[in-house]
Amino acid sequence: MRPDSLRLKQNMHRIVFNGKFQGQKATGVQRVAHALISGVIARKRSGDPLLAGLDLAMASPKGVTSHLDLENLVGKHLKGIPWEQFELPAMAGKGLLVNLGNVGPVSRTGDVLMIHDAQIFITPESYSKAFRVWYKTILPILAHKASRILTVSEYARSCLAEAGIAPLERIEVLHNGVDHIKNVTSDPLILSTLGLINRPYLVGMSSVQHHKDVRTIIRAADIMKNRDVPLVLIGSATEADFKAAGIDLGSNIILAGRLRDEEMRAVIEGARAFAFPSLTEGFGLPPLEAMLLGTPAIVAPKGALPELCGDDAMSAEASNPEAWAAAIDKLVEDNDLRAHYSIAGQHRAANYSWSAASEHLARILHDAA
Repeated sequence: MRPDSLRLKQNMHRIVFNGKFQGQKATGVQRVAHALISGVIARKRSGDPLLAGLDLAMASPKGVTSHLDLENLVGKHLKGIPWEQFELPAMAGKGLLVNLGNVGPVSRTGDVLMIHDAQIFITPESYSKAFRVWYKTILPILAHKASRILTVSEYARSCLAEAGIAPLERIEVLHNGVDHIKNVTSDPLILSTLGLINRPYLVGMSSVQHHKDVRTIIRAADIMKNRDVPLVLIGSATEADFKAAGIDLGSNIILAGRLRDEEMRAVIEGARAFAFPSLTEGFGLPPLEAMLLGTPAIVAPKGALPELCGDDAMSAEASNPEAWAAAIDKLVEDNDLRAHYSIAGQHRAANYSWSAASEHLARILHDAA
């Protein structure tokens, strides 16, 4: 590096992203972190003045490869939580550490922390005892030490305040984007594999977590009038998982398993409706992704779902299979109603873009640094 380049870099503010998420299974939290950082990198490359004086880097645990185009600092000894608590603080040094995956090192002060929801306090039965103890212990400490606390909806903000994580005025809402789904090329071959060619079907997410309440739509699929329309569940929960949770799958369910993004898009955009009965969500990416693809969504009026989906998704009473069966039958039978929610849903979901989210984060980083 030339001396003048070195001098310039020394005068820049160092921003270090906590890259632990890159070594984890890709769920909502990990996808959000990846999309936000990718957006900030793109803004930096395009000359965004908010990022002009900031030097961006990623810190990753040993053995974790970063697929993001910025300097990657790799740990030497540890992985997972031990790396995050003991090795990451030194790697971040005097820079501003940005933790987008709910937690960070407790030894640091003045960093940026994103907490996606307060589910651990609202539905503790959805998590193991060890996980509950860890989160309930660490979150208040991290929030107290952070310079900026971010979350993804007004609902999540109010829940975190009620749980005593931080007062409302210290928590800032940064909405997720959902338009990443449009960048995925659909792979319709999965429809043939699942036996869905020229066949109407519904789609939902496969989970046995209590707050996802998938048992409600499984029961609804068994009692609705249109019994020739199966419910396809996408996700890692297996038949054995449902059995262990005391949930009878019935005869009208297709377990698709974990799908590649390309396959998931094909299944979602080909469905008559996307059913999302969750009892609480900090944001709720899946129904908004479906809405952006033109698939009408049916949601429970719980958590952040009314705030984010509004009247542009159908609503069915929480934990009421009969209400869900009736709503599904309406969408399956009424082409005009389905077209209405398809168009309205696309317009609504288009309000949540990663471009807007990354611009918001860029402003936060500029101010915090």
